[in-house]
Amino acid sequence: MGKHGTDTGQFGTDPIMKVRLRNDFGDDLPITGHLIGEEMFFDESTGMLTIEKLYQTEDEHLGYSINSAIGHSRERRAYELQMNDHSCIASNGSLRLQLDTDDLFELLALALASERKEESSQVTEQLRRQLAANE
Repeated sequence: MGKHGTDTGQFGTDPIMKVRLRNDFGDDLPITGHLIGEEMFFDESTGMLTIEKLYQTEDEHLGYSINSAIGHSRERRAYELQMNDHSCIASNGSLRLQLDTDDLFELLALALASERKEESSQVTEQLRRQLAANE
């Protein structure tokens, strides 16, 4: 326990928090861990405010939330990632997907290449095939 009776994170200064990542597309995700990253940005051209937070649990799982808002309209998404030796299990509160780590890196490489070349149809097709194979 740290000062004032609170648990502390891996560096001895980050508090361990119990948070509920709000999710409009599945169940909210409860996370017990420490905040390892936070980003907020505003897109002046669209008026969209986006807030991202990344948490790490004691057992090395990751919790990620992204909240976007334009005026009174908002969208909240949450994900939990569990990395194993050869695979990654991702959950969005309603679906759970297990991907081989090599496949995950290949999809990431395709997504990055697609962003540069603006060829999102190839990535979409690859993701569709991967999801179909996991059902």
